[in-house]
Amino acid sequence: MMQILIVDDSELVVERLSDMLKESSMPVHIATANSYAAAQKKMKQYHPELVLLDIQLPGKNGIELLSLIKAEYPHVFTIMLTNRVSRYYKILCKSMGANHFIDKSSEFEKIPSLIQTYIAATQH
Repeated sequence: MMQILIVDDSELVVERLSDMLKESSMPVHIATANSYAAAQKKMKQYHPELVLLDIQLPGKNGIELLSLIKAEYPHVFTIMLTNRVSRYYKILCKSMGANHFIDKSSEFEKIPSLIQTYIAATQH
């Protein structure tokens, strides 16, 4: 079973992502965090293989968390999520090691297929 951590301060987004993943029948265990500090604790506690990470978080932002994840857990597959899509953020996140960059307003529905592709690739 794949461990997935959803990091977003919007309860609605977390609920929607959780529901999408549960409905997809993928073998996943979902943990959630709503801030940098909470995510840092969950990373140590759950050792997720995949993180869905919002850029805008209370306290330190998702880009700072991406930096921590890639430094301490370089094998973790990361999908950045944002409503503030800009070329700058996309290039920055990719250069820092993010595997995907998703615009919540127009690409949200792509997330389950990205995860299914990742799961399939890791099982072979």
